[in-house]
Amino acid sequence: MREVIITKEPVILNGHSAIIPQYLVKRLEDGRNQELTMQLAKVSNPESIKIKPAPWQEIKGNLYKATFTWNEEKTPEVVDQDYKTLVDQRLTIDSTIIAKLIFIQTGYLAGDQQSIGTKLTLKGLQVMSRRNIDDPWLA
Repeated sequence: MREVIITKEPVILNGHSAIIPQYLVKRLEDGRNQELTMQLAKVSNPESIKIKPAPWQEIKGNLYKATFTWNEEKTPEVVDQDYKTLVDQRLTIDSTIIAKLIFIQTGYLAGDQQSIGTKLTLKGLQVMSRRNIDDPWLA
């Protein structure tokens, strides 16, 4: 079963990207290796498969920029600090939100059947300050 990951501290989610700490990347790297192994087991000729880069990259020191995905028809659940669903809030590419993120890492076989990789799927987030959602000063 895939591990559900929750950021301990709030991060700034800007569109589909967030800056995450190194300790979280260590956990992601372990999960990525497992996911890639599962994907390689599904293909008939694993030697010819290309591995796509991880959905995070180091930006400086102990900080990494991670890219998240979600299904636009079923956007991640957004809750406030009391865990009440904020029904009037939707994530967009222009959103800038300070929140704790809830996500999973999943492996995939690309449509061309020639490459594999992992993606970070955002399942929900806990907004730490309501005013940050769609705040024009943060966009």
